[in-house]
Amino acid sequence: TPTGPDGRFVNDHVLAAIRAIGEGLKRKQSYHCVVVTSTVMPGSTGGIIAETLARCSGRVVGRDVGLCYSPEFIALGSVVRDMLNPDMHLIGESDPRAGAMLEALLASCVDKKVPARRMNLINAEITKIAVNTFVTTKITYANMLGELCEKLPGADADVVTGALGMDTRIGAKYLKAATGYGGPCFPRDNVAFATLARGLGARADLAEATDRMNHHQIDRLTATVARHARAGATVAVLGLSYKPDTEVVEASQGVMLARALVQAGYKVMVHDPKAMPGARRHLADAVHYAATPAQCAAAAEVLVVATGWPQFAGLRAEDFKPAPARSVAIDCWRALDADRLAPVCDIVVPGRGDDHIDPAATKRVAA
Repeated sequence: TPTGPDGRFVNDHVLAAIRAIGEGLKRKQSYHCVVVTSTVMPGSTGGIIAETLARCSGRVVGRDVGLCYSPEFIALGSVVRDMLNPDMHLIGESDPRAGAMLEALLASCVDKKVPARRMNLINAEITKIAVNTFVTTKITYANMLGELCEKLPGADADVVTGALGMDTRIGAKYLKAATGYGGPCFPRDNVAFATLARGLGARADLAEATDRMNHHQIDRLTATVARHARAGATVAVLGLSYKPDTEVVEASQGVMLARALVQAGYKVMVHDPKAMPGARRHLADAVHYAATPAQCAAAAEVLVVATGWPQFAGLRAEDFKPAPARSVAIDCWRALDADRLAPVCDIVVPGRGDDHIDPAATKRVAA
């Protein structure tokens, strides 16, 4: 379900599949259950999708044919693990028979007992989009705390969020001051949620603010680079996929940062273990593509870890510029071995107040 110009999910591909399934069901006499797993706008499954299935199959939905809405809660890079170990099975059902059939099927695909939440179609549609918007709000809250802590000497967002996460009403997942969220789902879900609310005459200020704050993270990170890099200096961006263990660069913070740094007048070098081909489609010849993280470390005045690939932990002191030229590494994901790199590199961790009062950084920029 791609996103349309107004921010709503477009059902064209789903409806094409439903029409084909409906035509196929004309050749079957017994009850059948059809399941929609793509994220759709609330009201779609019980509306245009059910109408299309009934028309093309010649059956009554909820009586002769079942219809369920059951999206997966998976992330690229860990799809199989997430499908085998879900927190729940979300099932929206047109009728109890369809929901029971799907619940049994899903239960047979996992190794542990997973709770099923069965409900009507529209509640399931709302639940899916609400889960993602809630998670992104949590990510953005952590980043808001990170920016606040950066402006207070001695403050450390990791310490603050570590304590917050101990509260069972909050929890530790997705509560880390790092970069903004990206990927093919999270950024568009807040936009779709807000679009839905406006169309209904409801307010979704929180979703809108989350989206605005997420866009702000690139400006925040670019400003951090500017505090440590001379005008026109070489800046390296490590990590171009929107998260580790995938080559997907859609709404990637690393790609957006590289583009912003080029526009700010820096010479930009980039590297990613898997996402270089995808990044080339977005960045073209505006940046230099390094074969290894070490190549970036050797050339750059400032190095930014934009994605937490475990491979970046392998950087060694000898990979960086020789003394007396000290590099700066902005480690958004705490991926580098700070003790190993201390002799040659100043490590800046977003969310820590010490960055703003670093006299060495002031001398470098002034020089």
